[in-house]
Amino acid sequence: MKKNIGKTRIGFFSLSCCEGCELAVLELNRDFVNALGFVEILESRILREKNPEQELGIAFVEGSIVGKDDLEKIQKIRQRSKFLVAMGACATIAGIPGIRNSLPEKTKSALPLHAVKKPLAAVHRLSDFVKVDFELQGCAINEKEFLKILVQLHHGFFPRLEEVPVCKECKEKENPCLLLKGIACLGPVTYAGCDALCPGVKAQCIGCRGFTKDANFASLKSMFKEFGLKGNEIKNLFTYFNNNPFEKGGF
Repeated sequence: MKKNIGKTRIGFFSLSCCEGCELAVLELNRDFVNALGFVEILESRILREKNPEQELGIAFVEGSIVGKDDLEKIQKIRQRSKFLVAMGACATIAGIPGIRNSLPEKTKSALPLHAVKKPLAAVHRLSDFVKVDFELQGCAINEKEFLKILVQLHHGFFPRLEEVPVCKECKEKENPCLLLKGIACLGPVTYAGCDALCPGVKAQCIGCRGFTKDANFASLKSMFKEFGLKGNEIKNLFTYFNNNPFEKGGF
């Protein structure tokens, strides 16, 4: 007889972000409704669910840590959660808010930081301060990937990140290589899992799923220069979602 493991208590939390990743989850429509058969949502600002005193099986957290209020919030979420999943680019690699980290000091000093409640000196990903059990990448996340991970965690299986670049998915889908067309694409250094969404519609990959561990940035940088891109254009592309991989060498 199959053991009844009961429902998994989950929560959705947002720090400094647009909440687009949770909206992507809701776009699962019928699949999301079916998931309610084995999960119980205790926390969600969008769904107006709030049970701050109860422990969670899984906390899905989107957004980066911009201010001290974000830091205090993520520490409390970590304390009450068995598993914590960083959801989306802002949570996994600091994302769009993290652009501030790569700005020239002159520009940073001109930013009205008083508009942010107790700002930190830099924008951080979640794993800089708390233990993250899994990183669900992308901007926004792939909703089917979310559902797969939710099912795995519910049944006690620990998900694994497939450490291959977007180029693998382009090959599988027989997409024409944008680099061969002289288009600056970050597919060779960016984690797959998005089903090569952007290159599939002839748009360059801009690294929203984070850089692979074995990324050859120097080779790609050299290629982009051959394409005629200037140093600031290359820097902007590499740092649109990610920290500067050429912090010391410059562009």
